[in-house]
Amino acid sequence: MMAVSFSAVRIQVEAMPTKPSIKSARWKLHTKTTMVVSFVVIAAFLVIAYFADLATTQLSDQRERDDAQGVATRIAATVEHHVKHQRQVTNSTAAALEPNWSDLKETISDTILTNHPELSQVRVFYLNQQQEWQETVRLPVEIGEAPANEVQASERRFPESRVINISNLKTARYINALAPAIVALDNGETQQIATVSVQLRFDESHSYATTLRSLLWPLMGLAILATTLSTFFLFRLLVYKPLDHLLLAMAKAEAGDLSTEVQALSNDEIGLLTTRFKHMLSRLREMSEQVKREQQRLEERVSEATSELAERNEQLEETNLRLFEMQRQLTQFERMAAAGQLAAQFAHEVGTPLNLISGHVQLLRARSTSDKVTNRLDVIAEQIERITKIVRSMLDSTRRPQPKFEVFDLNALVIQIIETIQPTLAARNVGLITAMAEPTLLVKADQDQIQQVFINLINNSLDAMPEGGNLTLTSRPEDATAIVELSDNGEGIAPDHLHHIFDPLFSTKREHGTGLGLTIVRQIVYEHGGDISVRSTIGQGTTFQIKLALQDSALERATPEGESEELLKITESALFSTRKN
Repeated sequence: MMAVSFSAVRIQVEAMPTKPSIKSARWKLHTKTTMVVSFVVIAAFLVIAYFADLATTQLSDQRERDDAQGVATRIAATVEHHVKHQRQVTNSTAAALEPNWSDLKETISDTILTNHPELSQVRVFYLNQQQEWQETVRLPVEIGEAPANEVQASERRFPESRVINISNLKTARYINALAPAIVALDNGETQQIATVSVQLRFDESHSYATTLRSLLWPLMGLAILATTLSTFFLFRLLVYKPLDHLLLAMAKAEAGDLSTEVQALSNDEIGLLTTRFKHMLSRLREMSEQVKREQQRLEERVSEATSELAERNEQLEETNLRLFEMQRQLTQFERMAAAGQLAAQFAHEVGTPLNLISGHVQLLRARSTSDKVTNRLDVIAEQIERITKIVRSMLDSTRRPQPKFEVFDLNALVIQIIETIQPTLAARNVGLITAMAEPTLLVKADQDQIQQVFINLINNSLDAMPEGGNLTLTSRPEDATAIVELSDNGEGIAPDHLHHIFDPLFSTKREHGTGLGLTIVRQIVYEHGGDISVRSTIGQGTTFQIKLALQDSALERATPEGESEELLKITESALFSTRKN
């Protein structure tokens, strides 16, 4: 079994198509991996860029708002400084003391507007002595296309710096911010004396977000390119090259070259795979050698089996000759039995008139007074005696020989018969089922006559299964009796015929039956002190059961004589009863 399995594996391997290397693939593994990694990196960078741009925009907006508030706060601090300076010069602590607005405008122009080019307009609202807000400073007076820097009256008195308005115009962004100018009074309290309103213009192309974007996208492209190229070359060096080396070795192995050697180029998983493949090649070489040895051994066994088969064929021919001889003997026995039956019937039919003729001859001879008549009557009596001897000779020639008892194994006899008829069963598509008792069934009987019984029953079963079927033979001991049952699943026997199948000259085979086979079977079984019975069902089959005494009780049972012998005794008694009287 191992040799056959290895051969099948070898044949399957040789039938597989040979792949030279992974270079024949349309998309190489490192190319596909690089593409996948590139797509993942690009997707990740796009997500990062989106959120980075969003954060940058927010930071840029916040920075611009902070710048606007810072500028407004610085201008408000300048106003506070001028008010404090004016108080020191005039030595006055009046809360409504106005600063020098011309100096204040000059300071704002020189320091703040110069340092903050994005500052497009500055307005200062001063709280006069009538507690009214008046615009005291506006730089420049006209702001061109910029949106108006309007400050509501409610927004002028605001205690802290804040952004009040953000406007977008074309590519510019305008932010309006307020900041209060507060001075301390002599009583320790503070008072808001002015409100500063500023408007800053931020160009979108020069904003912090735009600057960061101009740096982010090139860097991102360089990162993607570097990642893709690094993945490509590293994967080609670390994965593709070892795999290509391994696949080349596998292609050689698939082509049948198991002597190829492959070395691991690294200590990672691919190196481990290469080492395992090397061990597998070594194992395959060993298995290949073992397959060759098994094939040689199988060829030797096939040669031995061929010789044994030739011997079995000779035995089969010999067995067929024995079967033919047994069938010929069976036919001869049936003819002899038929002749004996006819002779017995003839003797019975002739015996009655002979008795009458013999009685009348004796009566005439007793009454005769003539010597001549007496002589003639003696001649008649002699002829009657001659006819009687002829009939007796005929009965003796057709009488079955007495059984020659010997001890043998009934199971062994049945097995021998099975081996003999096996070719016949196979030719007629009949399956055989056996269940023989163990260890042996020793009986004392005539082995040839018992063999004739089984062959006759088997032939009847085969005739009952013209299309094939199953034949079952079983044996078992029961008390002091050996029981053998022969069953078939053939046509069966009709109930009105079942009670006549052992009668002489009765047959259910209309074309070729003699009606003596089962009669001879029952006669042989009875002569051995046994018993035979039959049970049958139409369409289901027939079972014959034969009982023979085992060796220990074989000699204790009576041996009744056969029907032809009883008939012979009756005939002989009828023939000579008159003469004895």
